[in-house]
Amino acid sequence: MQRIVLIVLAALLAVLVLAGVVLYPEYTNLKQALQTCEKKAADLEKKGASLSDAQLKTVCDSLVSSLNEQIKKNEVTIKEFQGGISLSLVDRILFRLGGATLTPQGEKVLAKVGEGLKKVQGKMVRVVGHTDPIPIRQDFLDKFPSNWELSAARASTVVRYFQDKSGLDPKGLEAVGRSFYQPAGGNDSEKGRALNRRVEILIAPPMELKAK
Repeated sequence: MQRIVLIVLAALLAVLVLAGVVLYPEYTNLKQALQTCEKKAADLEKKGASLSDAQLKTVCDSLVSSLNEQIKKNEVTIKEFQGGISLSLVDRILFRLGGATLTPQGEKVLAKVGEGLKKVQGKMVRVVGHTDPIPIRQDFLDKFPSNWELSAARASTVVRYFQDKSGLDPKGLEAVGRSFYQPAGGNDSEKGRALNRRVEILIAPPMELKAK
């Protein structure tokens, strides 16, 4: 009986060894294919981590040219960061004091920005509203209880303009309100507070904006 058991076990072991020999090449091929896919995915992610130099130059040149007057007046600032562009607009050229409705001048400025943004493919546009720390005036409190609501409303207004008027894909748009918690200047002077009351437009691939 013991001999029979040993024979059966030996036969099972032989079958397992044979199966391993037959299946190993298939396993190896699958492993290699998986590694190849992972490498391709990593390469694609790396390539998509920043806008091309040509795209950056095209959109920068377009924005600088169309917003030249506002740049000279220090109403608009354009900067490049790793993989994208930052466009900062002081609030007075877009909105009236305490409001989130675009002025006629603001619409003209955003129309120029929207035309520039159309020239960038594979982008994410994050619009960030910023304020100074001065509390909302009493006559605006019913609409904006705090600077959080005001900054978010202004960012949403700009995003909505880009979607409705400039024809940008809303899937690539994002509105963020930061209140007065990300100042660009000091809040101890009117000049500093004026710098803080702004709308910032970040243009970059989604991967880049995750960390900003």
